[in-house]
Amino acid sequence: MHRIVVALLAFVALVTCSFMSYAQGAPTLPVIISVDELLARPGGLRYLDAHQVPLPTADGASFRDVFQRVDSAGLNWHLRRYTLPARGLVLEQFFTGLLPLLMLEGASREWYASGQLREEVLYHKNGVVDTLRTYYPSGKLRRMQVFRKKGVETCYDSVGNQLAKCPPYHTFATLGGKNTYSGKFLQVIEQQYRRFLPTGYPVPKGQVVYYAFRIDPAGVVQEPRVLSPVAPELQAAIIKAIRQLPRFEPAFYEGHATDDVLDGFLRLK
Repeated sequence: MHRIVVALLAFVALVTCSFMSYAQGAPTLPVIISVDELLARPGGLRYLDAHQVPLPTADGASFRDVFQRVDSAGLNWHLRRYTLPARGLVLEQFFTGLLPLLMLEGASREWYASGQLREEVLYHKNGVVDTLRTYYPSGKLRRMQVFRKKGVETCYDSVGNQLAKCPPYHTFATLGGKNTYSGKFLQVIEQQYRRFLPTGYPVPKGQVVYYAFRIDPAGVVQEPRVLSPVAPELQAAIIKAIRQLPRFEPAFYEGHATDDVLDGFLRLK
């Protein structure tokens, strides 16, 4: 979830407009594989598997994202994620900015599949403002962190006892080693995929190919997939390049190793 950018402007009017437009137009929204495809569109549907890794089609989907434009200028968007087939809402966020550079801006809420609220937070220009609250599946408060007052945070165990120190809220998966950063995998895949193409394979230069994969709690690549329609040889080469990535430092959420979904693209040269 943490890699989706979101925003809120004029909250009451925006939500009202968004829900009306969803009721009127969601069934006819096109399927997209990347937010880049929202350019010049009123919205789109994106499907994800059980680990919330994007899929190229609805086949095998466990979740569905609904993106909708909520202003005529195309700067403000609404995202809702539903479980399938029950259609329970598990994520609601807002985002703003020029595609594809979107920013977190406004209210964000996430729920467990049971319907219990998991997290609520307010963003402004990609940063958390006001108070972050997270909850256990039982509904008990897990974390309350007040960002307008530096250092004010309180955390509890699952039975309600206050912890002596809060664990880090959320860190993202990164490639291991020195001089690394969250997007380094993009360069590695772009540099390596050609090694796995058949000799003399005619690469369609200039084509942009989107892909996605998951980093599990052990830092290992899982479910690599190419989202764009490409020839089987090219798809196989990109997937092999993803599988050859070094082990990652896993993501952590509330002090526990967790899955992290990474998606990216390469421009064929």
